[in-house]
Amino acid sequence: MRGSGRNRHAKSRESGVALIFVLLIFAIIAVVAAGIATRLYHNTEKQSRYLQYVQAKHYALGAEHYVALLLEEDKKKDKKEGKPVDHWFESWADANDRFEVAEGEISIQVLDDQGRFNLNLLADGQGKEILETLVRILSYEKIDPRLAYRIRDWIDPGQEVSGSGAEDSLYLTASPPYRTGDTLMASVSELKLLQLLTPDEFARLLPHVTVLPDSKAGLNANTMTATVFQSLSDRLSESDAKAFIDGRGRDGFSDVETFKKHPLIKGKIDENVLKKLNLDVKSRFFSVYIKAVYRDVTFYLHSRLARDDEGKVTVIGRELDVSPKWVAALRESVR
Repeated sequence: MRGSGRNRHAKSRESGVALIFVLLIFAIIAVVAAGIATRLYHNTEKQSRYLQYVQAKHYALGAEHYVALLLEEDKKKDKKEGKPVDHWFESWADANDRFEVAEGEISIQVLDDQGRFNLNLLADGQGKEILETLVRILSYEKIDPRLAYRIRDWIDPGQEVSGSGAEDSLYLTASPPYRTGDTLMASVSELKLLQLLTPDEFARLLPHVTVLPDSKAGLNANTMTATVFQSLSDRLSESDAKAFIDGRGRDGFSDVETFKKHPLIKGKIDENVLKKLNLDVKSRFFSVYIKAVYRDVTFYLHSRLARDDEGKVTVIGRELDVSPKWVAALRESVR
């Protein structure tokens, strides 16, 4: 009897151990299953987000193509009418709109890049008129005028320091060290390398300057900003600039000579300045700022477009995740 009791106790203990093992196995299976389900969820979510990103990107590229077509159509219209002008009230400029699309929306803002000061005009040993124009723009924004000389030294070949500029001898002391570009600027972001601008000053300067791939690409009288207009002469006031923008009209100047006859300009601007700035009434370079939303994903794109004499538009640059607040303010100020 005593032996059978021990056997029952042993069997009971073995059954308990077996139950523990079974429960442990079920626990392990549950943990593994939960891990698999979690990874599957994250992979599915990741794939879904990626597909949304791709769709938003294609919406943005579609908007870019739409603006390119508007610019090409504008060129055809100008040729047909014999009026090669670009101004803020043409179809490409009116593309500033919001479009509803399947499960999202697209916002477009177009700028004429030749309505701002082209920093690459400082290349090729351009005269003091170009430099003085930029210095005036800097002074209006309360930015150190030495920046104009540093930009010129950054662009021009050689190591001769001009005025209060700087060459390799300054930048090689930085950490990490670097050299001057000694060629045309490719982006306005290069201004950050000149060791003068604060982030706030850089942001204030951007609406007034640009970088174009052609050092001869000048200024469009029909699209220039008020600050750029005022910078054409130290005899122009802020009120003159505002009056000029407000009275520029919806059709733009038909030619440079008509611009020169404007009452606010006559006798106030040196014609040599206009010549050095390659003043024109038409443009070749444009910027498109696009915001494309698809479901939960927002895609920002800044595309730079170039239009040749035949009217063909090509993309010369793209920046992702760029949506500066000053673009809308600039468009409002010039229209």
